[in-house]
Amino acid sequence: MAITDTKIGGVSPSEVPESFKLSKLSLTFGIMSLVVLPVFSAPGLILGLLAAAKEKSARKFYIPGIVTSAISIGLVIICFVLFRVILAVFGLKITDLKDIQYCMEVIADFIVEHS
Repeated sequence: MAITDTKIGGVSPSEVPESFKLSKLSLTFGIMSLVVLPVFSAPGLILGLLAAAKEKSARKFYIPGIVTSAISIGLVIICFVLFRVILAVFGLKITDLKDIQYCMEVIADFIVEHS
């Protein structure tokens, strides 16, 4: 079986019409946003929504693109909130991160106090 014979969602890549460009890009960006960088999540979501409006028959491609992009955006939000919570636990602000020595002292003091 060659790579071109591999089916994705019941469709082999050779069977995908050229008109599904937005849907394929949405799926590609959605996967890349989870695996590589969350920077690709916004374009993946936008392309997926555009594909939903223009390429109705390409549901097998744009829906997973939208879902993976949305998951990536959600993970970024969760990570940002956790980062802020961790800073709050140590009594730090984002502006304090400029002075790494100060941050290390605050964290060391916190660990000593709670040991």
